[in-house]
Amino acid sequence: MSAYTINEICYRCAHDPPFREAMKTDPSGALAGLDLSDEERGAVLAGEVGKLYRMGANTYLLSHLLRYELVGMTLPVYQERLFAAR
Repeated sequence: MSAYTINEICYRCAHDPPFREAMKTDPSGALAGLDLSDEERGAVLAGEVGKLYRMGANTYLLSHLLRYELVGMTLPVYQERLFAAR
């Protein structure tokens, strides 16, 4: 897994407004061209934060998906998926 790329995506969601908007309106397009495996891309698009955590992604950075309600993240969904992975 490219934990660095996943972390970079989450970081950009917080610090790059055009990228964040693209993640809201066309997440597949926003991820196009990034160095992700099919499994990683699918996990990001499905909001599988628990799976991403187990793959090495940083939980603080993953929380940016929740903060901006990207890829279907709500607080209950985020908590359920993340705590199930621990």
